[in-house]
Amino acid sequence: MTSIFEGTLIRLRAREPEDAPLLYKWFNDPEVTEFLTMRYPLSIKSERDFIESVAKPDYSHAGFAIETLAESRLIGGIDLVKSSPENRSAELGIAIGDKSCWDGGYGTDAMRTLCRFGFEMMNLHRIQLEVYAPNDRARHVYEKVGFVVEGRLRDALFKYGRYHDILVMSLLEGELRDE
Repeated sequence: MTSIFEGTLIRLRAREPEDAPLLYKWFNDPEVTEFLTMRYPLSIKSERDFIESVAKPDYSHAGFAIETLAESRLIGGIDLVKSSPENRSAELGIAIGDKSCWDGGYGTDAMRTLCRFGFEMMNLHRIQLEVYAPNDRARHVYEKVGFVVEGRLRDALFKYGRYHDILVMSLLEGELRDE
């Protein structure tokens, strides 16, 4: 049996202090953060503080580093946040910071792996995310995994000098697509 923390291309693991320099590099790269909520430069200290703040995972925040199975190389991060045991729901966020891994199936595999973890280990019924409407690459991945668009928040985000719509998408227990 494959580990609940492994997909076909990736493994989810705890974030470690030595991850901070790569996270700092990625999250200060405008190309990486184009479709993330980040707007301002981050310090290496803020990355270290973030890693320390999520070092003790609990139901309200299950966050992981994403690394390749082949080389055990850190390529991004993925989180289930704002978990609600009463509603059996959580919000998902993902970033593949290593641009050499874009369009290589790593994001899709990480999404499937984390959603399986959420449904099988956290007893979630619903996983929700928000995506900027112009982010076609991410929307394609989310739909491939089984997420459906539930609504549109019009002009909800101002970034790079203009307003963007945000799409609300969700995946319910039993809807996860493996291929």
